[in-house]
Amino acid sequence: MVRASKSGDPGAGPPFAGLRIVELGGAVPSTAATKRFSDLGADVVKVEPPAGAPVRRLRPFPEDRPQLDGGAFHVALDTGKRSLLLDVDSASGREVIGRLAATADLLVSDLPAAEARALRDRLPGGESGPSMVAITPHGLEGPFAARRENDASLFGWSTRAFNQRVPGASDRGPLRYAPFLAEVQVGSTAAAVAAAVVWAQRRDGVRRFVDLSAVEALAGNVDSAFFLYAMTGTAETYPRPTDTGARTYACRDGHVLMLQVDREPARSRVQALVGAPGASAGADSPLEERLRSWLAGRTKQEAFQSLQRAGVIAAPILAASELLSDPQAVARGSYVRIEHPARGETTIAGPPFRIASGARTAWEARPAPAPGAHTGELLTELGYTPQEQIALVRAGVAL
Repeated sequence: MVRASKSGDPGAGPPFAGLRIVELGGAVPSTAATKRFSDLGADVVKVEPPAGAPVRRLRPFPEDRPQLDGGAFHVALDTGKRSLLLDVDSASGREVIGRLAATADLLVSDLPAAEARALRDRLPGGESGPSMVAITPHGLEGPFAARRENDASLFGWSTRAFNQRVPGASDRGPLRYAPFLAEVQVGSTAAAVAAAVVWAQRRDGVRRFVDLSAVEALAGNVDSAFFLYAMTGTAETYPRPTDTGARTYACRDGHVLMLQVDREPARSRVQALVGAPGASAGADSPLEERLRSWLAGRTKQEAFQSLQRAGVIAAPILAASELLSDPQAVARGSYVRIEHPARGETTIAGPPFRIASGARTAWEARPAPAPGAHTGELLTELGYTPQEQIALVRAGVAL
């Protein structure tokens, strides 16, 4: 783990330095999408309702006490952004959005479909105005356009939940993924499209409007059942752990995952390693019993290293508490310490990339903003006088 620091080293700046991205809606998809831009140096303005964005209300919270500036999803996904609290439903709020949009390169929204269409239709600037990515569950048009969904129901609509059934247990429903995994993946898709749109407009000067369906983004993912069904005509096509020979085994302090223990050459290598030459493989077999006994006397790291030296595909199953001391994470500085205004010194995940230019790196850890922390600053940038800002605050439009 490394401590975040500001660097004065020479070199080119972050790839998105100079871009202004406006985020509206503030649920997980838009928040995850715009984090990709703030991580790469863009000025991301998070427009939030006066009560704060929805992502601020997602648990977990420190000591399980809700707070708008301390939730884990907000702290993780809002890094480096600026917060503007604004009543966008008021006439004055729409005027502020109009001014802000006129200074922006891109708007990213996960507003309901009707609100997203209205925002798209009143954006300023003609062809020179900002492009927009509108994330909705089912798209901006069609019979399902007005529907609201959540993380779990998106998996249901996209076939992703269908793949999570327990093999041979037809009476049991599909298992769940980790919380908000679907919406974070949708945000990643939106970020990729958004980066392409920004690049294209810089190249040809043409603004673009992206209508992104969350269900389509998930259904087109490699974890979807659809493309396998399209090739084979059956829904029973997704590889299961048993298909790849993957099994989980208990060690002294946890578990390891091993592949193809019942197949050659892994079988012979495991036989030699655990001292069971010629033993047959399979559930409840002599080799299986000997392997489990051998693993029970070793830590998962000891077992992993021995299996690797023997040429057996294996991996320790790490808990979150073990990530900070993982040697590779330490060497790369995968996790950084930042000073958060509400939580104090806090650890967050660094970027999954390294971009170097001369002696300067292109990523800097910055904390997530307090609600409305930059409202006055942004209104000043947009040309509002102190008197006009006071009027907006008194009217409850900007906070």
